[in-house]
Amino acid sequence: MSILKEGLKNRLAKELKKVLTLGLMTVVLGSITTVCKADGDYHPTNDGGVFGLGLELGDPGSWGVDGKLWIDQVNALQPAVKFSNGGSAIIQLDYLWHNFDIVRIHDGNGELPFYIGVGGDLTLDNPVAIGGRIPLGISYIFNKRNVPIDLYFQIVPTLWFYNNGATTLDWYPEFGGHFYL
Repeated sequence: MSILKEGLKNRLAKELKKVLTLGLMTVVLGSITTVCKADGDYHPTNDGGVFGLGLELGDPGSWGVDGKLWIDQVNALQPAVKFSNGGSAIIQLDYLWHNFDIVRIHDGNGELPFYIGVGGDLTLDNPVAIGGRIPLGISYIFNKRNVPIDLYFQIVPTLWFYNNGATTLDWYPEFGGHFYL
């Protein structure tokens, strides 16, 4: 009987991986459609483009490579691949809405938007897990000449669903930055 349970468990894990992969592909294709509508005239920094590539520190995982693709002056996509000390990878994708009106910097050297977003985590480690995220953060975007970077800090409540039936709610602090190309 235990062999039958183990076989069923492995089959369910494979099916869950297929469903999660299909879901991730759907999100990526939807993101491409959104990016095609992007405002080509907006650039977050004076000398950079609409895409920033950077590094993120913080859980889940301990560090990772992340990006930020501005769709227009308020909306951006923030994908990341994070790694833990054990070697497992976590794929993240967030859709962010920025508010530039809460804090105004009058010297013209930068902007300080607050943002909120919605996104997801996916880890194919054992156990397989998918998480829903709500990033809440603040970013400093440098507007100085020849400094196309931003720095950010965010708190991210994440609700995890594991293929073994477990569910957890975790709060992650994350810090990072982007260099705009």
